[in-house]
Formats: sequence, structure tokens, C-alpha cells
Amino acid sequence: MAYIDDILALSPDHVWTFDGSFNDSAGTANGTNSGFLTGTAPLCEGASNSSSSNNTGDRVTIPATTDIEAVYNRKAVGGWINVDSLQLPPKSIYREGTTGNQFNIIMWAGNKVMLDLVANTTVLQAFSDNIFKPGRTYHIFARVLGTGFGDSFALYVDGVKQAVSQPSSGQTGVANFGARTPAEFADPSGSTEAGNATVLLNAPDDCAYNYWATFFLNPALLTDQQIREELFEKGALPGVTVTSQAQLDALAGTVRPDEPLNIRVTGTGPLTLSADNITHDPLASIHVQWAGSGVLTWINNNGSNASISSSTNGGSVSFVTPATLTAAPLVPDSEIRIYDSVTNTELAGIESSASSFSASIQSASVDVVIVKEDYEYIRVANIDMTSGDVSLPVAQQFDRNYNGV
Repeated sequence: MAYIDDILALSPDHVWTFDGSFNDSAGTANGTNSGFLTGTAPLCEGASNSSSSNNTGDRVTIPATTDIEAVYNRKAVGGWINVDSLQLPPKSIYREGTTGNQFNIIMWAGNKVMLDLVANTTVLQAFSDNIFKPGRTYHIFARVLGTGFGDSFALYVDGVKQAVSQPSSGQTGVANFGARTPAEFADPSGSTEAGNATVLLNAPDDCAYNYWATFFLNPALLTDQQIREELFEKGALPGVTVTSQAQLDALAGTVRPDEPLNIRVTGTGPLTLSADNITHDPLASIHVQWAGSGVLTWINNNGSNASISSSTNGGSVSFVTPATLTAAPLVPDSEIRIYDSVTNTELAGIESSASSFSASIQSASVDVVIVKEDYEYIRVANIDMTSGDVSLPVAQQFDRNYNGV
């Protein structure tokens, strides 16, 4: 399903793709462009290009629309942006209301993003955990629920709820938020405030936009999972796409950068790929995305450290870091076999052991079978190998019924 269809399935009231057009793809609130450029690089799936503010006075004005600026107790707004430099703050990304009641998304000092809400004299603010790195694409999402619907407000970046807010409880204490003036992207047309204080705000410099949506009343009751998976993960553009082990081998020894999605894998599962010293920037939002069905087993070899996954087509990802399994003490000349718990494929073994046996394992879960003449048969199932090396203590017992004795 196309990304725009994933968004529309969540019942937004309005969607502006900024994909060469400022029209509303879900409603009738077509935007009026004053200065935005079109034809800049796309920021998300489904877009062929984006639109960007280039000067301090650039804006896109949304006409008066009840389900945007009316009194609300459930509301959410968000989309994709990319700024190409550290901004001279403050910059207005999106806002409803110039003074008095307000719903603002502002880029503040050092490219920190702030959700700024004002309801009469009540001021609520939430902040991004990290600065927005120039040239890096981000998905921003803001959600506000009044006291009758969960009493919360939050800012999400790449589908992750940010930790810092004022008040720190993340509760609004407000039943209904008052009406505001119509919405504007970038430069506000009138005098402005932030935190109930007069502040001069203008458009961010070279800030690209794609696929912004608003949700009013019940459609705003999105879960954290929907915000992460439907709005962010399904829209994230990959740094690279691979379909085979050979293509992944070409990335050996690389550090994947800070970006929304490092590696997308396509194909049909079950599929196993082995990464050779492929590491990921700590701020990358998704390390590996599986666009196929079934199970993708990703083996972190030689220092590879993938750990954040996404699945967009009903499949699942299993990260495996090779670990050593040691079984001891063994009665010498025992036969020991190790099998994958899911496929029952033999992974390692020996027909005649010493007093211990060790093997490097590249499966998430294994079964161990130990056989020795005159001793009881042993099978240990579903040993978890995802948390590091495992020592399996063995206590073989004489089988007093062996050979009818």
C-alpha cells in the first residue's frame, strides 16, 4: 500500500503533501503559497519532490477551517521536515494562533524543536531530545489530549515520544483548548508569541516539507505504535536497499549514518543475511527495515551492531549476534548435537566428545541433544542465544534400564 494510503487509513482531516502542490489531499483546505519553492528532494516515500521555505517571509496559509482552529480536546499534527543549516532562532515550523490561544511547533535555539501550547494563561511545552542535524530528514508529530481523553501532550520525533516537557508530568490539566487563528506553515503573517510572551518568529531558512497531516477529535486518538509504524516507519526513505547477501557484503566495514532508515531489505522470507562489521550511528532511527514477508534473520558478525528494526509487510526481524554455547561437564565420548529451535537444522555437533564441547552459534534459539551409551538421553530445548555466550551445565545420569539392566 502506498504511504499516502497508510496515512489516509488513519482518517486525517487534512493532508498537504508539499509534493509540487499545496492542495489538501484529504479535505478541501487548499494552502496558499507565498514564497515556498517546489522541486527540492523528496523527504519520504511516495513523494517525487518536496517544497521549502527559502526566505524569512515565506509561508503557506491554510484557509479558516473549523476542524483545524476550533475549540478542541483531541488534536494531532505532524509531518516531515529537513533544514539545511543551524537556524538563527526562533523559527516557526507550523502554528495556529498568533497571540492568545496557540498551537505552535517552533525551531528553537541550536535547532531544538519545541511544541508550544497556550490555553488562556496555561502554557505547555515539550522539547526534542536532540538537535535537528542540518541535512537530516525528521518526522515531527505533536498530539494533545484534554483531561477527558487521557490528559496528555507530547512531541514525537521519528515516531519516538520525547522525554522533556513542562510540566514534566506531560499532563495538560485543560479540558478544552480555545479557538485560534488559521494555520500557517513557516512565517506567521501577524505578531506572534511563544510561551505567552511576544517573540518575533519567521520562516526557517531552506526548510523542506513533505506529507503533513492534521487529526481532529477521535482520529487524533492515535496510539504510540501507529505514530511510530504507520506515520514514520512506512514513510522513511532508506539510505540503501539490499536484496541479497552479495549486496550486503558490499557494505562491509561501513558506518551507517544518522538518518531515518539505514538499510532496507526486500525479498521473501525466511531469509538470513550476515552483516560483516556494519555499524550504525547511535542516532539512526531504524537500522534494518524488512519489506518482505516471513522472518528476516540478521546476523551481526565481526562487530556489527544492528538492533533497531522495522517491518512494513507483516514480516518480522530477528537479530542474532554470534555467541558461544559451552556444554560441560560431559562424560567423554558422548555424542552432542545442536539444532536450530525453529527449523530443526543441525548447527554443530560431535560424535565423540571430550569432557566439554563449545560451538559458535548464529541462531536466536537452539536445542541441545546429548547421547551416551549407558546414560539417559538428554534434550534441552529453546536455549536463548540472543544475550551473549551461554554455559549449559550437564549432569548425565546412568540409565539403569539400558539394555534391560
